[in-house]
Amino acid sequence: MSLPQQRSELPGGGGVHHIDEYLDFVAAEYLHTYISLGGTAVRLVVTGDDDIAKRFDRGLAQRCTAGAGGFVYVTVDSAVTRVHLMDQLFFAVARQVDWMALAATVLTEAYRQAGFPAPGSGVAELDVAVVAAHHEIDSSELYRSVRRALERAVLKDSALAHEFRVAMYRLCQAVMAHGDVTQADRLAVLGWLQGEKVPAAQLRSVLLHTKIARHNARAMLTSLSQWVRRAGRSGTVLLIDLERVAVARRPAAEERDGHYYSKAATLDAYELLRQLIDATDELAGLFVAVLLPPELVIDEARGLPAYSALHLRVADEVRDRHRANPFAALIRLDVRLEAVR
Repeated sequence: MSLPQQRSELPGGGGVHHIDEYLDFVAAEYLHTYISLGGTAVRLVVTGDDDIAKRFDRGLAQRCTAGAGGFVYVTVDSAVTRVHLMDQLFFAVARQVDWMALAATVLTEAYRQAGFPAPGSGVAELDVAVVAAHHEIDSSELYRSVRRALERAVLKDSALAHEFRVAMYRLCQAVMAHGDVTQADRLAVLGWLQGEKVPAAQLRSVLLHTKIARHNARAMLTSLSQWVRRAGRSGTVLLIDLERVAVARRPAAEERDGHYYSKAATLDAYELLRQLIDATDELAGLFVAVLLPPELVIDEARGLPAYSALHLRVADEVRDRHRANPFAALIRLDVRLEAVR
């Protein structure tokens, strides 16, 4: 294991990491080892300016594509998404996930489990009629066999929330193109996952009876982290940018762009992060990097010190005066801070 080189000293103790060295460390010690094996980690990353934040985003995305399987990489900007609401966070993530590709991978395994492997991994090659013709068997008989395999693999997977299981099962059926799930049904399921307004009657037709809201969004995010790994991917990497949260005063109406956060909404955002940290035993193969501007680390009114439940989980109260700990929950990249109070 190689630790990133340490750079300078922060007032009050500790050091900062060079961005590329820390990204290499994350790839080696988290992504391609701990996270790929099913672990979960949440790291708060303090960036000095927009350029460092963008470089971190690009570098992390590049490292997610390396290695077998690869990661599902998604980003959430607090200026675009109301990150203090768990359901809105999930919807923002869901809009960036290729759900049909994940369903196709699970369906490919179901064909194999049924004893009739598909001729290829493309969506067209997973059509039950195409696979049946390839093996010279009746398509209806094949459909029944594969459907039973899907029911065992998806509907009986207790690690997934019930409604999530039903949604994934419908998407797998849609890829099979046998006719049980229509194009309208597929779009209804995707709309449900992405927070779109879908008529209740259409949702009932695919056996989805509960909308995703704040009360069940965390269970959906947990299920997504599990599903990604079921689909053969190494895991999920989620980048959350909280720069907008640091804006204490809204600009004039004509100058506003996106969402702004009151003190209460800011504390709710910190509570959401606290929940993610405490749920690491439930989540699977998930790496969360939260980008923070320096002021959110030291601001007593709107920063981490204002919400002790999160601050006490990430603050490095005991630290080396000259060396930064790359495994710490709070990481500083090319930035100088005053001592964290």
